[in-house]
Amino acid sequence: MNDYIKAPVLLLAYLLGAPLLGAVLAGKRSWQRLAVGLMVFMTSWHINKLTLMLMSVETYRGHTKGFEGSILQVLALALLWARRREAPAEFRWLPPGAGLWVLQCVLCSLSLFGAPNATYGLMAAWKFSSAVVIFAAAYHAIRDAEDLRLLLRAVTFTLVVQTIVVLKMKYVDGFYQVRGWFEHQNPLAMWSYLLGLPLFAAALGPGDKTETRWQLVGFVASAILLECSLSRAALAMFAIGVVSVALLSLADGINQKRLRILFGIGFIGALGLAATIGTIISRFHDEGNTASRETRELLNIASRAMLHDRWQGIGWNNYGITINHPYPYGDVIDDWERDRGHRVDEDEPKGLSESHYWLLFAENGYPGAWAYLLFIAVTGWWALRGARAWRGTTMGAFLIGLFVALVLTYLQSSLERVLTQTKNLSTWMILLGVVSRFETLRKCKLPTK
Repeated sequence: MNDYIKAPVLLLAYLLGAPLLGAVLAGKRSWQRLAVGLMVFMTSWHINKLTLMLMSVETYRGHTKGFEGSILQVLALALLWARRREAPAEFRWLPPGAGLWVLQCVLCSLSLFGAPNATYGLMAAWKFSSAVVIFAAAYHAIRDAEDLRLLLRAVTFTLVVQTIVVLKMKYVDGFYQVRGWFEHQNPLAMWSYLLGLPLFAAALGPGDKTETRWQLVGFVASAILLECSLSRAALAMFAIGVVSVALLSLADGINQKRLRILFGIGFIGALGLAATIGTIISRFHDEGNTASRETRELLNIASRAMLHDRWQGIGWNNYGITINHPYPYGDVIDDWERDRGHRVDEDEPKGLSESHYWLLFAENGYPGAWAYLLFIAVTGWWALRGARAWRGTTMGAFLIGLFVALVLTYLQSSLERVLTQTKNLSTWMILLGVVSRFETLRKCKLPTK
């Protein structure tokens, strides 16, 4: 499909389809909950089924390769239009936290002045700033405990479907590291624990047997996805996350339900580990691990040089240009290759920094990177404060797990830049929209001291 067809399709979807669907959804709470569940499920879809790309540049080794439109955003806009029709006095296009995200995008865009290719930068500016509609849709759609219950069911359903896909790829198709419907195993793994750990925490909460079983099924599915992905850092983060959620839940109170679940999960986990420990150990000893680590370090050195030369950044989504010739930043990698006795082809494009933070500092400079850190600090604090405020409820338990998952995601982001990828970004925006909603509820119902 060429751009002359894609452009009208996207314009009709965003400007006409979303408002019309919003009119249909207005006043129909059950339909809106179904739409939220579909949004969650869409985060697992193959990227080509989820998005249309204008001015696509598939040969470019950047994190954004065109002006991206997605069905998920259209559905989010429809939910926003529905809520605006239902409660215009309460409606906010930018709920708490969304303004910080938009500010971050504005400051990141300052790097486009003097960037080697401003068009590539505008592609990223559109992709990340438009993601705010997903944040806002989740904020307006999740309004009570029943909404959260159905959201968690949708998460379980999504994880189970992806697990079926992954198990088929691993045991029928014979894949070693399985990526499912994702572009790579690392995004799959980080997506899995970002959704799985809140489910685990919710299962340890005060919910009834039916909901607890749903949540545990989803959590076990996420664990299977992690094992099949064989992402080393994600496996370690998941293990830390499970222990952290268990300890924080026990600190909230020791009861028979929590002890039974923890014993059962521990037993199942031990059996699963015993069956897969050989594969996991061999993965940690794979050839190429040392070279991969050294390449990451060299890319970070190049990133520091870019930041040193331009405090406002070399240009959003322009790293794939400046890491290559005729720019000097990639020379450190060429020198390393020559020292190892390898022939260097200067025309072969180099990759991006795997560290999300160094990528931010290199491309967006101090303004954009510090604004991003402020955004994750504020929303993370809201999740932690909400977990304490809603202590003893499913909301509080969910926020305990989400806080742990967010911290681990941010830690692993120093090694993996998956939050630049559409599906992981969308999942993150949905969850932070829920955090924002609970922060608003906390202010309305509890003292703000």
